[in-house]
Amino acid sequence: MGLHVSDRACLLAAIAACAVAAPAPGALLPEQVLLVYNSASADSLAVRNAYIAAHPGVREFDLADPLLLDGSVPRATYLDRVRDPLRLHLQQPDGAATLAESIVAIATTRGLPARIDGAGEFTIASTWASLESELTLLHQDLEAAGVGNLGTRHAGPIDNPYHASSAPIGAFDRSDITTARSFTAGPLPTDAAYWTVDGMDPGDMYLVCRLDAAPTEGASAAENAAALIGRTLGLSVDTRLVQALLDEFTGTFDQLDDDGLASAFPAWDDFEGAAMALTSAGIAVTHDESFDFLEGAELADPLAPLLVVGTYGENHDLAGRGEDPPGAGTYAGVVYPNLHPGSVFASYESFNGSSIVNGTRRQGQGQALDFLSAGGGFAFAHVAEPFTFAVADLTEFVGAFYLDGLSFAEAAYIAQPALSWQNTPLGDPLATIALFTSVHPADLNADGVIDGADLGLLLGVWGTNDPTADLNGDGVVDGADLGVLLGAWGG
Repeated sequence: MGLHVSDRACLLAAIAACAVAAPAPGALLPEQVLLVYNSASADSLAVRNAYIAAHPGVREFDLADPLLLDGSVPRATYLDRVRDPLRLHLQQPDGAATLAESIVAIATTRGLPARIDGAGEFTIASTWASLESELTLLHQDLEAAGVGNLGTRHAGPIDNPYHASSAPIGAFDRSDITTARSFTAGPLPTDAAYWTVDGMDPGDMYLVCRLDAAPTEGASAAENAAALIGRTLGLSVDTRLVQALLDEFTGTFDQLDDDGLASAFPAWDDFEGAAMALTSAGIAVTHDESFDFLEGAELADPLAPLLVVGTYGENHDLAGRGEDPPGAGTYAGVVYPNLHPGSVFASYESFNGSSIVNGTRRQGQGQALDFLSAGGGFAFAHVAEPFTFAVADLTEFVGAFYLDGLSFAEAAYIAQPALSWQNTPLGDPLATIALFTSVHPADLNADGVIDGADLGLLLGVWGTNDPTADLNGDGVVDGADLGVLLGAWGG
């Protein structure tokens, strides 16, 4: 299981010691990433070029297939034209191991299919999947016959062994990644609801993320994806200067982010946990549980960049109980205009990734790519109905990415309960972010809090030109500087 919030808070001091942290032991390295692209797609080739320029050490594999230009493909096409060529490529020797063992993460690109078609989308035995989620278990036989209502192994979600972990992916041995595993369906003897893979640990899976974005006025989708890659290099964030929004509807009704399914997918209050973790890091949090859908102007500080956006989105007005977001699946790039380049978007919406598949919004949902094109850094998208139990846990993501300093690929899969399902992590798998806390100018004694001690120091040099207390830089310590200090009181 992952670290508790209090445990992660203890790690903050180590992370905050410098703006750019050194790689953690076992950190994901460029040579452990395989960039999979399709040179038959101009968009895919453009994203490939941008990523190779940003990370010269990554490996790459070109599918070079004009039949892979559709956003959604039948399973047979996936097997013949994506899975099998990748398996063959990864059989190559790589030093003392094979490429299959050396590669830890896979980066896919715009221009590749986003979804594998299936049946029973709105059932637990659904055979729909995102390309990225299906590739996590590339070497397992997911076509084998299943049991009960799970007619094949790719029917229904597969329990993610990396979910809620606190360890870097390098802590796990990868020598058995191609070993065929047994699958167990649970719960039984009633209808099977999910799969577990016997003996599998995080070293036996790939961390698969997609490099993609939406087109905007004046920029193509590929150009926005390239911009995304560039702005998420070398990220750092001053905890004093950013904020987070976690927007539910009123807590008097069942909450989507509290859901779970049996023992493999435990229920917890996800937004509450994320709020606690962010607050422990010194980040201002607006955790709203009212009927109102909060927009940027309604936040405590409308000007501070958003680092985390967790929302019910177009589900905020479920059964007419809450406020509908403005527009129809367009809020991400409109009502949150000030996004930190290291920000993440997660929403409890069935189809927030539908635009990855075909460029359109399904039931007014399609915010994940829009968030990235609006200046955000990372997002969790759903290309078909994920059910609430399988939505990525922001509590775990915040802890792994922002507090523990793990890569996006690691944090994304620590956050995701299910594999071979509908989720697509969007962003650079190698991206990391370092938190630090600056000293506020009004914290005159630099003890981390603005209080009476600082007021005493300011009054002690009243009327002088002391530069440490001249907070507005006008050459004199006076009432204007006192106003600055009082405005930051307690911070």
